[in-house]
Amino acid sequence: MKRILVIEGSPRKGNTAAVTDWVLAGLGGDMAVERIRAAELDIHPCRECLRCTKTSSGARCGQDDDMVKVYDKLVDSDLTIFTTPVFCWGPTAQLKTVLDRCFALFSGENILKGAKWALVITAGGDHYDGAELVVTMFKHLCRFVGIEYLGQHVVAPCPDRRRLKQSRLLARQAKEFGRGLREALVSR
Repeated sequence: MKRILVIEGSPRKGNTAAVTDWVLAGLGGDMAVERIRAAELDIHPCRECLRCTKTSSGARCGQDDDMVKVYDKLVDSDLTIFTTPVFCWGPTAQLKTVLDRCFALFSGENILKGAKWALVITAGGDHYDGAELVVTMFKHLCRFVGIEYLGQHVVAPCPDRRRLKQSRLLARQAKEFGRGLREALVSR
């Protein structure tokens, strides 16, 4: 059974969570899915203490907070899906903090090399109102670390919650993205 880790960057359970539900429905029910809400964890920003660079095995972050639990989940997952609404032309602070702290996983032996990541984004504006910047950031990070980037699903402009929930088109598109992720996982 494939293990899917979803790291949700939204500080509330809103549109991004609804779109993520559809993506996961497209992935199918025979996957072991764990969803982590970054806003509910005690994860401190990276201090750039560089303790993680002093070892060549495992993650050795100098901070002892909830990120320690997330490290194991990131390494053990077959696919990690990061989700975020666009805040000020980027990912939420909660998600960015998680990403910054991932440095401890690739600064030594790079235990994220070969991992598979995907991205779900909602944005109030169009694709060129911040969503493309989030995608570019993820693509660069994945290329630098050697992570296989499986793509993104962007809903922009994302309608209000009521209209989003009623949109069969948006639900179908998100489920199709999920099916594409499934295909990428089971075909390899």
